[in-house]
Amino acid sequence: MASKVDVVLECGHNDYMNRSTQVGAREFKTRLGRYLRKVREGRTLVVTDRGTPIAEIRPLGVDATPEDAALARLKAIGAVTQLEEGPLTSFRPMRSRGASVSDAIIEDRADRL
Repeated sequence: MASKVDVVLECGHNDYMNRSTQVGAREFKTRLGRYLRKVREGRTLVVTDRGTPIAEIRPLGVDATPEDAALARLKAIGAVTQLEEGPLTSFRPMRSRGASVSDAIIEDRADRL
């Protein structure tokens, strides 16, 4: 018969998270998994470089879906931008001079036929 564990005790040895919410960049890199678990639990970390704060690591919103998280990552690296104001304006085609694009493609492929 298996027993259930009511209380989980963590070892206090070398547990740097209990000291503060600030962590040095080297320490953060060394124990990345541990710090990411703490962020998943809801804690916010300030990463420092030689005592100067350089980044804040915090959990995404509680109601964030996996799609929201993926979109937030893309927005953070600049791959997408999020529309802040109303809907986009309607599409208005441009008029061009000269041959149409389809005519240019057909002409380019004429030697292959």
